[in-house]
Amino acid sequence: MQNACPPSRNESEQWQAAVQATTKLLQICSFPEFFNAAAQTLAGLLNADGAALIVTDGPTRLRYRLFYGLDHVDQTPIVKFSFPDDQGTVGRVLTTGQFLFTPDYPGSASAMPEFVSAGLRANLVLPLPGPSGFVGAIAIAWLREDPLALTPAMLAIAELFAAMIGSALYREGLERQLHDHSLTDPLTELPNRRMLALRLAAAQEQACRNQTMMALAVLDLDGFKTINDRFGHSAGDQFLRLTADAIRGVIRENDLAARMGGDEFVIILEDLRSTHDAASVLGLIVEAVAKHGRNGPHGQTVTASLGATIYPLDLAGPEALLKNADQAMYIAKRAGGNQFHVRASTPAGDLARRPSSRLMPQNF
Repeated sequence: MQNACPPSRNESEQWQAAVQATTKLLQICSFPEFFNAAAQTLAGLLNADGAALIVTDGPTRLRYRLFYGLDHVDQTPIVKFSFPDDQGTVGRVLTTGQFLFTPDYPGSASAMPEFVSAGLRANLVLPLPGPSGFVGAIAIAWLREDPLALTPAMLAIAELFAAMIGSALYREGLERQLHDHSLTDPLTELPNRRMLALRLAAAQEQACRNQTMMALAVLDLDGFKTINDRFGHSAGDQFLRLTADAIRGVIRENDLAARMGGDEFVIILEDLRSTHDAASVLGLIVEAVAKHGRNGPHGQTVTASLGATIYPLDLAGPEALLKNADQAMYIAKRAGGNQFHVRASTPAGDLARRPSSRLMPQNF
C-alpha cells in the first residue's frame, strides 16, 4: 500500500543514511564488527544510548552476547546473564515474532530487575529472523534520556537492520559449523587428523618453552578388523565410539585425543614431568579401552595396543614422532596386545606394561 503523502525530508534523509550504512555493512565479514557497525547506525538513528545482541543459550534459554555503546553502564550483572526464553521483553518478542517498544521499562510488567538496576529507561526489541525461526534479538536501549517518538520510517529501518543482523548471525553459525566439522571426526566427535597436526606442533613448542615432556601415542584396536568383517560396520562403529569415550574419560583436560581413521587413534599428553607420568596415563587408557570394550555388540570385546614416544627425549619432527609412536604400537601388538609400549630414547631401554602388571621404575 502506497503512502498518500510523500515522505518528509527528514524521512528521506533517514532512508538515505540507512542505504549508505547498508552498503558499508555488506563489506564487513567479521560478525562482531558487523553487529557493532549496525548497532551504531541504529542507535544514532533512534537517538539511543546503545544496543545489545541476545542469542539462544541452549534449547530454552537466552543470553546477552554483544553490546554497543553501553560501556558507561555496569554490565557485570548482565554480561553473562542467562534467562528463560519466555521472560522479559525479549521473551515476549521471540514468542510473538513482533517488535516491542517499551517507553517506560521500569514500569513495564515485563521488566527484569537486573536491567532496571542497570538504569534501563526504555528499549526497543526486534527479533532476528533466520531461515527456520528466530536466531536471536536486538535490544535498542535508552538510559540517559527518554526516547523520542518512533516514526514508521524509523521502525521500518530498524526492522531492515534486524533482518540483516539475523542473516549475518545465521551465516556465522554456518561458518562455525563448517569449521568445526573440518576439524572433527563426525563418528566419534574427536578431533581429526587436521586438528592433530595443529596441536602437535603447538605441543612441541610448549614442551620446549616450559621445559616439560610431551608424549605422543598411537592406539590401535586389537581384533577390530575381524569384528568389523563378521558383524558389519555398525558394530565396528559402536566399538569406535566406545573407544573414544574411554579415552576421553581418562585423559586430562589439556591433553588431546584424535581419530586418524579406521581404528587408529592418536593421543597427545602434555605437561609431563617424567616418563612415569606418561606411563601412568597410558596405562589408564589401555585399561579404560578394555573396560569399555566389554560393552560392545554381539558379546564381542576389544582391547587396545598403544605405542608412544616422548618428546624431547625423542627429539624429532611431527612426522617422525608419529612414525616412532606407530612403531612402538606394533611392538605392543606383537607382544599380545592389551598393553602399551614406550619407545626407548636413551640406552636405558623401552618401557612396556600390561594394565594389570606393576610398573617397573625404569628411566630413559
